[in-house]
Amino acid sequence: MTDSKRAILAEEPIIWTGDLSDDCTAKWAGLMLRAEWMEKNYWWWAVYDMEKNEETIDSSNHYDTKFTDGKVAREKAESIAREYLGSL
Repeated sequence: MTDSKRAILAEEPIIWTGDLSDDCTAKWAGLMLRAEWMEKNYWWWAVYDMEKNEETIDSSNHYDTKFTDGKVAREKAESIAREYLGSL
């Protein structure tokens, strides 16, 4: 997928599928965003570039802050995804 095609797709909304209270995924502009409620009362999230062999762009593993709300975790993943595509 070309960067110009990604730019066009990035104009579309990010739509999460799955159980928003437990484990959900969004596929958007060549990226995959994931968020999952973990056993220790926090949310894990990650953003992958599917066009680059599922390379991890960023995840909650790189932060000291624990994301304790699913909406906040999804918003952080979305923010990272938008920032990443803006840098291409």
